[in-house]
Amino acid sequence: MLQWFQSNHPDAMQEEELHALWREAGQVIAEEEHAHDASKAFSRIKVHLQEREQEQTRTLFLQLQQPQLWFKAAAAVLLPLCLIWALVLFNSGTESTKAVYMSVVAAPGVKKTIRLPDGSVIKLNSGSSVAFRKGFAGGTREIMLQGEAFFEVAKDSLRPFIVHTGNISTQALGTSFNISYLTYNDAITVALATGVVKIDEQEQGRKQQLARLVPGQQLSYRKVSQQYTVAAFSRSEVLGWKEGVLHFKQANLNQVVKKLENWYGVDIEVDNQGMKDEPWSYTGEYNNEMLEKVLEGIGFVKGFTYERTGNKIRIHLN
Repeated sequence: MLQWFQSNHPDAMQEEELHALWREAGQVIAEEEHAHDASKAFSRIKVHLQEREQEQTRTLFLQLQQPQLWFKAAAAVLLPLCLIWALVLFNSGTESTKAVYMSVVAAPGVKKTIRLPDGSVIKLNSGSSVAFRKGFAGGTREIMLQGEAFFEVAKDSLRPFIVHTGNISTQALGTSFNISYLTYNDAITVALATGVVKIDEQEQGRKQQLARLVPGQQLSYRKVSQQYTVAAFSRSEVLGWKEGVLHFKQANLNQVVKKLENWYGVDIEVDNQGMKDEPWSYTGEYNNEMLEKVLEGIGFVKGFTYERTGNKIRIHLN
């Protein structure tokens, strides 16, 4: 476009046409609601200049004009276009900074089902939370999880579904799987029900694939040692919480207390003055039982009593 102005001298009629195009481009800037029509204005100017360039190549002689005229005409067209382009860049940059993130929390004693805009479903266990960008704007569907949740992922080959739990990310396309990322447990577990998932470890800018799971497999990643294992899992043990099954497997006292607090929405205080030095481990399963029944069952096996005042429980170890 600039090459045409440098090699030709528009006559008075051509100059008038250029000024008309300049005024049209200026109107595009002046009216905010038409800010995104900049591409149309640019296309018109480009087509017009190409037509004029073809016409001028067939003309052997041009009338000499003042040397400054071509510069004025170029500035008249290019300046509005530069302003339009800058406005488009500013608007797109402003929109990107307006990303809205949503957070959903399931309070202790409460379970929630979340339906995402892409059709995926998250079943959130008690005392857990997720955060994600509203509308899943961008090329990926990313979730940040704290706690435990079961994911039923809608298929979308163009937008991978990624769940972040600490330095572990789990990626799926059309899959259902369970992730447990609890503060009181050393392990992050990913159990695959259907489909395929890819699990990566991200540490200090380094990304390494740990495993690709098939249905029935579970990856258990130790947060402290950063070691992991892949093995088969029991569906009733891992996924039973969705149907109200409370399961303990070789759980220590702190794990039992935290799980009961989250499951029933209570505060538990332990009087451990009479606690023995031997390791405390408990395994058991309760299907939609009241808190009192669970406490009585654990207390019978582990030898403790309890008293309840409202939502506060005090356990006395024998």
